[in-house]
Amino acid sequence: MHNQHEDILHQNLEIPETVWKKANAAFAQIHKEAAEKQNLPARKKAGLFRLPKAAAAAIICCLICGTTAAAAGIISLYRQRMENMQKQEIEKFYQLADAGETNSLNRPFTAEEANRYRVLTEEYERNGLFPDGALTVLSDAASYSGLGVAIDASTRTIYLPEGSLSDEELLQIIDFNHKMTYSIYQTNQERILARGDWESRMAAMTDAEVERIYLAYCASNLETGGGFSRELSQSESRRYEELNARYESEGLYPEQELPVIKTLAEYTGSGAAFCEENSEYCLPDGEISDFALLQIIDFEHKIPYCFDRIHYEVLIGLREGYPAAK
Repeated sequence: MHNQHEDILHQNLEIPETVWKKANAAFAQIHKEAAEKQNLPARKKAGLFRLPKAAAAAIICCLICGTTAAAAGIISLYRQRMENMQKQEIEKFYQLADAGETNSLNRPFTAEEANRYRVLTEEYERNGLFPDGALTVLSDAASYSGLGVAIDASTRTIYLPEGSLSDEELLQIIDFNHKMTYSIYQTNQERILARGDWESRMAAMTDAEVERIYLAYCASNLETGGGFSRELSQSESRRYEELNARYESEGLYPEQELPVIKTLAEYTGSGAAFCEENSEYCLPDGEISDFALLQIIDFEHKIPYCFDRIHYEVLIGLREGYPAAK
């Protein structure tokens, strides 16, 4: 399957190439650590995840301060703060995100400020330590008085006073970065859902649906299998390509999801199924139907989307951690 899923979660922010490389490296490290924690097989650790641009934006918010804070232990106070944002506030942050290339500071943090920023980020995410005020939004740099922290809306440069930053000022920057990232995510989801295409179908999946596919694929044994249980015939291969194109361009979807079975012994020999025992799509001996091919195509599209969505939602704090089998 080709990787059109990379377009599902991102929006069209222009990100400088140097920052983009940094963000990719940071996300790769987060992904590696997450994979190691879940003891995923080596083949599952490579090639499954693409970095959405919105995820890059999340990391870039951290890169300006020299840290990439992991979000795996977040409790509900942070999520509540994000989800309580009013539509007007989300629109304001999204417009700011689209105004400049990426957040930057008018001066670097001192070592002491950078250390407090990291500590306060953990307090913000894990314990609900929020600022009393908010970052001031300026129309241009000339409007900055030299007091407090503020952002130039035209360039997205965050201006810091010459003296040492207070905890409140650092929390205002942390709060701003988190709200901007969430606003990008939320606006993207709304725009994708409104399109009514196959990507909207992905975005409309419930958490339970996403977790079911994520866990089924995590549980599967990619070390010994993968692919189809037999080669597709020339006719089946042609129909697969045709149906895949119609799935993405015409909204031709299966009426039922592909069954997931744990062992080959459970396969009845009829229709198609995904087997966790060997990560194969079980196919019947005879010619496979269009319906069964569509089920496979649908499942193949959903796998990378579910992985990307869960990783990104953990990254920005909408999930407390990665799903685990009960």
